[in-house]
Amino acid sequence: MFRSCMIAMLLAAAPAFAAGYEAELDPAPFDAGNRGDVINSIGNVIATLDGNRLSIQGTFSNMTSPATAASLRIGLAKGVPGDAIGTLTVDHAPNGAVAGAVTLTPEQAAALARQALYVRIDSEKAPDGNLQGWLEGK
Repeated sequence: MFRSCMIAMLLAAAPAFAAGYEAELDPAPFDAGNRGDVINSIGNVIATLDGNRLSIQGTFSNMTSPATAASLRIGLAKGVPGDAIGTLTVDHAPNGAVAGAVTLTPEQAAALARQALYVRIDSEKAPDGNLQGWLEGK
């Protein structure tokens, strides 16, 4: 009895492990009109889910104009664009950092598990998306 109580106490006191995710930020979908504005851009982010709080940090480079905004977004599935669910902080420069944290609803956490959440960075020359990348488990 004592042993099973001790094991139960140890398990209850054990820290919850945070889940890790990452994404390569690639040029957002482009056409002939905006190809030159996004084609050489690149970046990476890592994200950690601790409970329902998703913390994101990363870097980007080679943008032809300064970043103007960044967001965490949700699509119906990986590769399907969708709406913003959180705002991230981004350096207003062609090269820089992106970071932030978003508290996820259960539905948004389920979308993360099926790789339907992504990070998007907008820029002056590509206000509807310069870079984007879907979060995948590490």
